[in-house]
Amino acid sequence: MTPSVAQAYRARLLSAEAAVQRIAPGNRVFVGSACATPRTLVRALEALTPPPADVELLHFVTDGALPAGADGRVATRCRHRAIFIGSEMRAAMRQGAIEYVPLSAARLPELMRDGRLPVDVACVQVTPPDAHGFVSLGVSVDVAAAAVQCARLVVAEVNPAMPWTMGESTLPLERIHHLVEVEPAMIEYRHASTEQAVVERIARYIAGTIDDGATLQIGPGRIPNEALRYLEDRRDLGIHSDAVTDAIVPLLDKGIVNGRRKSLQRGRIVASYAFGTRRLFEIVDRNPLFAFQPIETVCDPYTIAAQHRMVSVTQVFAVDLTGQACADQFAGEFYGGLAAQTEFLRGAARAPGGKPIVCLASTTDDGEVSRIRPQLLAGEGATVARTDVHYVITEYGISTCSASRCASAPWCSSSWRTRSSAPGCSTRPGGWACSTPARRSPAGVPMRWRTSGACA
Repeated sequence: MTPSVAQAYRARLLSAEAAVQRIAPGNRVFVGSACATPRTLVRALEALTPPPADVELLHFVTDGALPAGADGRVATRCRHRAIFIGSEMRAAMRQGAIEYVPLSAARLPELMRDGRLPVDVACVQVTPPDAHGFVSLGVSVDVAAAAVQCARLVVAEVNPAMPWTMGESTLPLERIHHLVEVEPAMIEYRHASTEQAVVERIARYIAGTIDDGATLQIGPGRIPNEALRYLEDRRDLGIHSDAVTDAIVPLLDKGIVNGRRKSLQRGRIVASYAFGTRRLFEIVDRNPLFAFQPIETVCDPYTIAAQHRMVSVTQVFAVDLTGQACADQFAGEFYGGLAAQTEFLRGAARAPGGKPIVCLASTTDDGEVSRIRPQLLAGEGATVARTDVHYVITEYGISTCSASRCASAPWCSSSWRTRSSAPGCSTRPGGWACSTPARRSPAGVPMRWRTSGACA
């Protein structure tokens, strides 16, 4: 760090308590995302006495942005507006502490810039500055890049453990008004155990649709990430995804993910944020293989459509027989969100050889309630339109819906295929056997299935 950079850095240093006192009553505050959630700043804001009135926190995916009281209930003194309801947000939703906005994360930067959803303050996490006076947004470029650009006040936690990511993650020190040094520690995320046979079966079906040379979008959902375990006999896969997780690490180590056949950014992994553990963070640190870009750039449907054999996998909670799917409501309450799945499904549908895939378990965990319904239930929003559903995968097989028609009765005519159980049938494409037309859906609703003629 040069003397001039060091001087500029020191001039911006404040304690967390002093920094959040710059937040005025009525401000809308953007809170950084995922593994770069600025926990120290959020806690300091919540601890202010008295707190600034009518402050709203705007966020995408967060971890540790909600304080809890001794009884385990959410004890926030701010209003929250979220475009994604993660695990920690569900209790707050039940308490009425959060307003959920069903909005694609890829559209949020546009709303910030044109003033429809203005941001007064951006609270983010960054790396220490380099010798030239630049910092990196690290593993969370996503919406943070636009928030930093639009906010009148930018407050950043300086985390020495934050990886310096390549691509479009940097910003000059001059753009940050106040810096708060924090302990060198990263938030880590691990998926829950995936021992269930149902999850494995769905994951194997997904893997079976992925050809050599495909470009993948695999978000943080449990089932799509499990599918990556079954791609170890593929070659020359690429990644163009809103998020990257630890699931790509074994494929990188074995040279399976190399991006050699990508149409754009050949040889590079393009993402907007990383959601994982220290192992992943060590890999992305100053690694030119990765290009981290703002979420609206990564999720541009036309860019996605230009990719070679683009495969997008979206995990949903329910789908009905007309093809529409719900991805943001579960067990009668909001959970999840749109993220950027609409952009990826539409882009993959237009890509040469592309495959937009929706996946889900056919029933609830106890097997009592079908997730495949004649119609979505009252209150279940159609977050994925029927026009965007081309492949539906459950533990029972794959339905190709893009050429289907909605019948006058509440079921659709579609083509289902299941894996052959014959010896030697692998998870590679081509080992298909047509399903029996007499099969019934898990809900007991008859489905008129046409065999596709694609039997092995």
